[in-house]
Amino acid sequence: MVRRAIRIGNCSGAIGDGLDQLYRQAAGGPIDGITADYLAEFNLAWKAIEMIDNPQLGYEPGFLDQLAFKDGAAARLIAEKGLKVVHNGGALNPKGLAEKVNEFLVSLGITTCKTAWVSGDDVKPRLEDFKDKVFEHLDIKETALDKNEKIISATAYVGMAGIVAALENGADIVICGRCTDASPVMGLAAWWHGWDADDYQALSGSLIAGHLIECSAYVTGGNYCGWREIENRLQVGYPIAEIAWDGTSVITKHKGTNGAVTVDTCKAQLVYEIQGPYYLNPDVIAKIDLVSLREVGKDRVQVTGISGMAPPATTKLAICLHGGYQAEISAYFVGLDIDDKVAQLRAQLMGELDPSDYSALSIEPYGSHLVINPETQAEATVKVRIFAQASTVAKLEKFKRAIFNNGMQGCCGFHMNMDWRTMVPKPFVKYFPTTIDQKLLSLAVHFIGKDAPTKVAPHGTYQNFQGQESYEPKNAKAFQQFGPTEKRPFGDIVFARSGDKGGNANVGFWVRNPEAWPWLQSFLDSATFIKLMGKDWKPAYRVERFEFPNLLAVHFVTYGILQEGVSSSSILDGFAKSFGEFIRARVVDVPQKLLDDETQRRAERIKTAGWLKL
Repeated sequence: MVRRAIRIGNCSGAIGDGLDQLYRQAAGGPIDGITADYLAEFNLAWKAIEMIDNPQLGYEPGFLDQLAFKDGAAARLIAEKGLKVVHNGGALNPKGLAEKVNEFLVSLGITTCKTAWVSGDDVKPRLEDFKDKVFEHLDIKETALDKNEKIISATAYVGMAGIVAALENGADIVICGRCTDASPVMGLAAWWHGWDADDYQALSGSLIAGHLIECSAYVTGGNYCGWREIENRLQVGYPIAEIAWDGTSVITKHKGTNGAVTVDTCKAQLVYEIQGPYYLNPDVIAKIDLVSLREVGKDRVQVTGISGMAPPATTKLAICLHGGYQAEISAYFVGLDIDDKVAQLRAQLMGELDPSDYSALSIEPYGSHLVINPETQAEATVKVRIFAQASTVAKLEKFKRAIFNNGMQGCCGFHMNMDWRTMVPKPFVKYFPTTIDQKLLSLAVHFIGKDAPTKVAPHGTYQNFQGQESYEPKNAKAFQQFGPTEKRPFGDIVFARSGDKGGNANVGFWVRNPEAWPWLQSFLDSATFIKLMGKDWKPAYRVERFEFPNLLAVHFVTYGILQEGVSSSSILDGFAKSFGEFIRARVVDVPQKLLDDETQRRAERIKTAGWLKL
C-alpha cells in the first residue's frame, strides 16, 4: 500500500542554530519527523580537541538545549505527538549524547521515548587494522596520509542504514555520529515508505530533499542574495520536506511562519556545497543536472528530475590531525596610503621572523580604502589580519613579540584590536579528507537499557564511481546577438550561492529569465570565471564546471582555494560563504535588454516585500 508523503522538518543546520525550532516544528502543524544537522568539518575538529582532555564529551550539546526549550515543553510535545527525531549531534560520542538525552527525558517523567544511537562511523580505534593501506588525499593528487602524524580522529561518512534499523526496532530518537547531512531525512523517508536498499530512484529524490532542508533557514530566506525580495525575513520559519513514495518532494514550511520558500531560495540551497552533476552518498548516487523546481503553491516548491543509481564503493573518511598552534590579531590603518602602510608593516614583521618557523604566516588587509572624502573614521578604516601557525608555542611567542616590538614605530594611525586573547596560542587541527571502502565499516544500533547492539547488514551493491563531469559551454552563442551592453556588477543580473567542502569552494550562478540563460551559459566559461576571481586566483588551483539547464544555472568548484579547509585555513572566510558575493560584485559587460528585465523584476518584488521598512 502506498503511504501518504512523510512530512519531515528541520530544526538545525549548524551548531548553535534554532534553539526554539525543535519546539516550533513540533507545535507549528502536522509533522511526522524532525531532523537536524549539527556537524561540519570545523566542529568535528573542535570536538576532537575537546576529547583529548575530556573523553566524556565530544558531542554537540545543542540538541539538549532544544529539548529543554520552554522548561522541557519541546521534549514533552515530541513525546505526546509520537514524533521521530533523527540527527547527527552525537559527533564523536553519540553514546554520550544518547545517555544525556535519556537522562533528561526521565527527569521530566517521560519514559515512553526510546533513544538509540548508531555506532561504526568512528574508525580511529581500527586504524591499526588498516596499517598497510595508503590513504590518498581526496582532492590533492599524489598526496598520502603520513601516519606518523598525530591522528586525533578518523570518522567515516556513513549513510542511513543504521537509522532505518533503529526506527524499525522502535526508536523514537536516533542519534548518529558522522552520518551524511542528508542521511537523517533519507532514513526517515525509507523507513516510512518501506523502500529497499536498491530503490535508487526514490532514494535519490530523498537525498536531494535532505540536501535542501539540511541547512535549516538557508532554504527559507537565509544566506540568500535576493533577500530584499522576501517579506518578513526576521526569525524565519524552518523548512519541511514532504517526500512522496516515489522520492519526489515538496519543500515548504509551517503556515504563518516568516521567510519564504520559492524557486530561487531552493535553487540557492540546491547549488550549495555540491561537487558536480553527481551527488554522492553512501546509499545512492543522485544525478542532479536535470533537476527541476516548480512552484505549486505559496511557499511550496516541487522537486523532480533526479535520477538514482547504485552507491559508490567508497565513502569519505575525515581524518583530523594535530596541526600545531595558531595565533592572530587584527590591526587597523586609517586614511591615506593604505597599501604602503600595509607593506611597511609586512616588512617590519618579516624582518624579525624566520618564515621557515611557520606553516602559515599571513598579513592581509580586508576592506576598501577607496572612499573619497570619508565622512566618518569608520569609512576610512581598513582591517589588517595578522595570522600565524607554527609547530610550537615558542615560535608563536616570537610572532607576538615581533608585533608588539613594532607597534610604536609603525605607520601613522596604526592601532590594534584590544582583545589580545586571540594572541594566546591555541591548538588547531589539520583536516585530511580521504576515502574508505564501505564494506570495511561495521554499523550497529544501540538502545538505552539494552546491552546487545543490533548489527546492521552492509549494502549489497556498489559501483566504482568514475568521477564528476566537467565541461565548457556546449552551445556557446556569439555575444553580439544579445545586443548592446553596459558595464555593471555581475550580481545585477545573476544570483549566486557558495560554500565549502574541505579545501574547495563551490559556487552556483543562475538567472531567472529564460532569455538570459543562453547569455550566462555562453559568457560564464571557466576562463571567464577565473578572470572574475581576479588576484585571488593562483595557478595551483583547478576548476571544474557543469550546467543545470532546467535551473538556468552554471556551477563551479575551485579546488585548493580554501587551503586545507576551515579548521586550519588562514583565510578569513574559510567557509567560502562570501565567495559568490565577491564574484557578483565584479563588473562585467551585461546586455542592456536582459539587465532591464531583471532590474524591473527586482524592483517590483522589493516593493512588494517592503524591505525598506526595516
